[in-house]
Amino acid sequence: MKRDVRPGDAYGLIGAYAVDAVTPEEREAVEAYLRDHPEALGEVLSLQEAAATLPAPELTPPAHVRSELLAQVARTRPLPPVVPVAAERSQTPRAARRAILWLGAAAAAIVIAVAGVRIASDDAGSMPAPVAEVMHADDARESVIDMGEHKITVTRSMGMDKAVVTSTTMGRAPDGMAYQMWVKDSSGKLVSGGLLPEPEKDGLIAMPLHGDAGAAREVAVSMEPAGGSAQPTSKVLGSVQL
Repeated sequence: MKRDVRPGDAYGLIGAYAVDAVTPEEREAVEAYLRDHPEALGEVLSLQEAAATLPAPELTPPAHVRSELLAQVARTRPLPPVVPVAAERSQTPRAARRAILWLGAAAAAIVIAVAGVRIASDDAGSMPAPVAEVMHADDARESVIDMGEHKITVTRSMGMDKAVVTSTTMGRAPDGMAYQMWVKDSSGKLVSGGLLPEPEKDGLIAMPLHGDAGAAREVAVSMEPAGGSAQPTSKVLGSVQL
């Protein structure tokens, strides 16, 4: 989506412009500002020279980190230049330190953002990709089937029209049996949501929920023969309204 940049915001984007972290619209606004304020070119040059001395980060943070990064950088932006361009090119050590401090803050923000991405990736662990995709959807909502010691989390994204189930407490079903999920729509019709898979080594059970996730009003679980059933053949162990 195109973002209009107000004239008063252009100077605040000079630091990001120097390290090529602006959108095309922001770049256009900054360059227009520089045409009207040529004395600010010295600041851009000092930042770019300082940037060349910094090591590049190993990973590029994802797009959603950008706004947070720029907000942090803006708080440590150097003061407006007070010397002509020619003098700024032969900047004093004090000006150089100021530029490096700004870029150091930017680099630190990137490191923090990348570390957060890595931690999130590590947390995903052995989570199947189709399950993780729904769990990380912007509109994901969680509901819990609470059976005391055993719990199953149902995560649904209406935008994706999908739901998934996860658990670290269900364990393995008795021999010859399986835990089966059930999905009930607004008409009360009950359809199979799929058989829970065997838990991973860390105890995790995770799978996409079968059936019409968007129309689901309730999700339940029962214990059925290993091959599953068309309808529950035993008492429902637990359920949750969505």
